[in-house]
Amino acid sequence: MDMRLLFLLQVFGPEADQKSIYKNAVAPIVNDVLEGYNCTVFAFGQTGTGKTYTMEGEMRQKAGQLPDTAGVIPRAVCHIFKVLEAQNADYSMKVSFLELYNEEISDLLAVEDRSRFAEDRQKKPISLMEDGKGGVVIRGLEEIVVYSPSDIYSLLECGSARRRTADTALNKQSSRSHTVFSVNINVKETTIGNEELMKCGRLNLVDLAGSENIARSGATEGRAREAGEINKSLLTLGRVITALVEHSVHVPYRFDFCRVMSTSLFGRLNCMVVMHIHMKFYQG
Repeated sequence: MDMRLLFLLQVFGPEADQKSIYKNAVAPIVNDVLEGYNCTVFAFGQTGTGKTYTMEGEMRQKAGQLPDTAGVIPRAVCHIFKVLEAQNADYSMKVSFLELYNEEISDLLAVEDRSRFAEDRQKKPISLMEDGKGGVVIRGLEEIVVYSPSDIYSLLECGSARRRTADTALNKQSSRSHTVFSVNINVKETTIGNEELMKCGRLNLVDLAGSENIARSGATEGRAREAGEINKSLLTLGRVITALVEHSVHVPYRFDFCRVMSTSLFGRLNCMVVMHIHMKFYQG
């Protein structure tokens, strides 16, 4: 029998707040980003279990402080700027925000075409290209230079408002797509020998659409097809991660979503999955 062990770093109960989750689970990964690592945090779980709340929560600062309900993304942003400013670092930072819906990639930060008639509006083309190093480049995706946490909060709010959601029996605002919010940081340092060293870190914050039992969610027709695509992509992502962990010769990057995430799943990296479970889905 193939026996596999699942190792959990930590389990948080229903009383856990956003601050404790970030401090204990995510903050060490953000520190790795500032050391030049490529790091990813996934929010995974069934629809309606609170993934988007964990990742975003409330973002706007009050009296210079994040609210208690601030999620992983605003806390990571605040953390990054505090460390860089304390170090008086010479750095540059860019962010991007993409959505994958039914295997179609959209740029949530792209300037909207405001043509008068909907049929005249053109969507900015986005495509995936191999980079020759085993990863992919997302051609056409906007990367916006940012200078402060408030710059990022504004972009995140704008992009999140454009994400596809729907009302289902399990969730009044169910995310129907996967999103990837990425922060790219370049930090210039000078060594003892007066040589310049560039640390390049990347933080990918991934809010996965929830796995869905179609019978329970009440999804029909188009919504049922959406749920089917979501479940297939999540299943394939699991297979990809398993193949990488087991050093398999073949890694099944079937879906564009898995190809997008491929650069976050190998090399100089740190990756973590925040699993979300709600007991109401397991009651008989």
